[in-house]
Amino acid sequence: MDEERDLLLVSIFTTLTIFLWVFFELVKTTKTSTISTPVQQVVSPLSSKIDVAVLDEIESRNTMD
Repeated sequence: MDEERDLLLVSIFTTLTIFLWVFFELVKTTKTSTISTPVQQVVSPLSSKIDVAVLDEIESRNTMD
């Protein structure tokens, strides 16, 4: 009985330690994970605006057969 209790306690503490470890690693990652300044300057948001004039120009092109 005493061995089973010891095993249960060890497993509970091990599980608790693993969960806390994962939690604190996630917190650390979210706090320290940032985009560097040069990357922020290079990256620009994509525009979802469609240029209709360009589409009209492509449609009006003649193909040579």
